[in-house]
Amino acid sequence: MLKIDEILEIIKAVNQSAINRFELEQGSTRLVIVKDGGVLSGKPALEQPGQTPAAALPVKVRQTESASVESEVKCHKIVAPMIGTFYAAPEPDAQPFVKVGQKVNADTIVCVLEAMKLFNEIEAGIKGEIIEVLAKDGEFVEYGQPLFVVREEMHD
Repeated sequence: MLKIDEILEIIKAVNQSAINRFELEQGSTRLVIVKDGGVLSGKPALEQPGQTPAAALPVKVRQTESASVESEVKCHKIVAPMIGTFYAAPEPDAQPFVKVGQKVNADTIVCVLEAMKLFNEIEAGIKGEIIEVLAKDGEFVEYGQPLFVVREEMHD
């Protein structure tokens, strides 16, 4: 069976490529990834005041053994709620707010966006694990630009 990290790497590669459909069969596992309009995404999450909007990337992995098991890995993109300069840390020589592999809660500050000399703390808006940082420190970002990819913590 494919490991979660392998699946996430495949999702990333498909999302950055020109292909719209990807299928992989490995042993008893079958993975199918379909992009809509050239970008791998799901329906945007509902935005509520004080929360960072996130776009879901649903992927289904199905086992085709005797007992068919289906699991779902959900990754969300934390996107910029405004235009501004992205800062990964509170000060130039400080540690970043979050790193790849770090667990976050909905209220965890993940970065700061500076707009018109105001520094706005951006919260994760979701509970999970940071799997990728998409923006570079000091980079100007646009409204809706993906900043982080978070693997949602699954609830049992």
